[in-house]
Amino acid sequence: MSVMTGAGTRVFIGSKLTAALSGVDATDLAAMKAAGITYTEIGELVSVGDYGDSVSDVSYTALAKSRVTHLKGVSDGGTTDLTIAFDAGDAGQDALIAASRDRAGFYYLYPIKIQYVDGLTDYLAVTVQGVRKQPGSGNDVVQRVVTVAANSPVLEDPGV
Repeated sequence: MSVMTGAGTRVFIGSKLTAALSGVDATDLAAMKAAGITYTEIGELVSVGDYGDSVSDVSYTALAKSRVTHLKGVSDGGTTDLTIAFDAGDAGQDALIAASRDRAGFYYLYPIKIQYVDGLTDYLAVTVQGVRKQPGSGNDVVQRVVTVAANSPVLEDPGV
């Protein structure tokens, strides 16, 4: 793999997962790549925000040392925004809207596939938290800003 730009990056949303994640990366990656998962490309993608786990800081102060000690707490996949040029007829955008309205089953998540031009593909299991329109001004393209929350680590598939 080499250094690259974001040009050519594609994002897809998959059909809803029908079981909770196992917490084992290889098993969860296989579930998101399973033949039963249908992925639909999200058209007119403008940008993808940063994504991936961060770990909570757990700290305490040892009086005798006069020093704060930092430990790693729980991992949080956080949220990220997908910015998309509004296209009312795009199947991927429609799938995002449907996923944002789905409240059936707390553990039933939607897989997102982020495919880079060099073949590297990242998979995340997400909930779609919100779909907002961003009209902007007279010289702006009307956009959708879709917030997704990751409930899995980033699962990398080098694709090569």
